[in-house]
Amino acid sequence: MKHQYLIVHDYGTGGVWGVINARSEQEILAKYPKVKVINDRPAWMSDRDYSDIIKKNCFDIDLAPSGWLATLGD
Repeated sequence: MKHQYLIVHDYGTGGVWGVINARSEQEILAKYPKVKVINDRPAWMSDRDYSDIIKKNCFDIDLAPSGWLATLGD
């Protein structure tokens, strides 16, 4: 069963956030080692921020990567 995981790619001067549907954190890191899985939503991230991330950057581990996730490669 898949769950939603909050992820971030920290590129040094900032980061880009997303949510990925996957079976485990290990599955995500095996496929996308350049992202970090965030277990607890940061205090600064409001419900609206989180909702916007889901709308704009929601991915599925079993589908081909799109958007910024595709630029990281497998």
